[in-house]
Amino acid sequence: MSISIHSQTGKLSPMGTGRWVSSQTAGKPGRVPERDQAAISPAGREALEGAQELSPLERALQNTTQEQVQAWMADWSAQHQLEVNWDAAVDPDHSIYAKAYMDGLASQMDQSRRTIEAYYQEGHQENLRFSNPYNHLVEKYQYSGSPYFRGDWSEAQRAMAFRQERALLWGGRVALNDPWALAASGGVPSGQAVESAARQAAREALDGLIAQYKKEHEVE
Repeated sequence: MSISIHSQTGKLSPMGTGRWVSSQTAGKPGRVPERDQAAISPAGREALEGAQELSPLERALQNTTQEQVQAWMADWSAQHQLEVNWDAAVDPDHSIYAKAYMDGLASQMDQSRRTIEAYYQEGHQENLRFSNPYNHLVEKYQYSGSPYFRGDWSEAQRAMAFRQERALLWGGRVALNDPWALAASGGVPSGQAVESAARQAAREALDGLIAQYKKEHEVE
């Protein structure tokens, strides 16, 4: 008998000696295979055989010359024409579109400005007939005791008229959000309408360049 020491308990423990038993113990003879063997399931065999088959493309390319492949490609290209990006052809860096868009915005603002200035031109000319045009402007729109006071207008309309005629008198810029001056032309345009018109102007500019390009290069 041998004795082993359990380090965790600090006690001595008797342990019997032992030895390895061969595979032939207990009357069962051991068998050593002559070589390694592996069995493949039917599903695995089918997968292996399928992997060894040629793909449709590989079968089609068997015994095919380079000239035949090129002829096939030419025929395919003739039947699958790629769509040309004409915008990129005439405006590769988008600078033409951007300029046309900004010009469209500026054009609308200029049109509104000219309409407003024309609307207040009569009042502006009236102011200039007085020795002190600005005092007359104040009397018309801010001093209710003046015989020139526009009491038939609302306070908001008088405030806008005062601002616009003062801009004309002093050489400033008129406000473009004037519903009274722009009423005859449809009112103050919305931001969405202004942007849509600018995009349309840019689109028309590119379409003109595309039509010119196709004409010069005889493209249908």
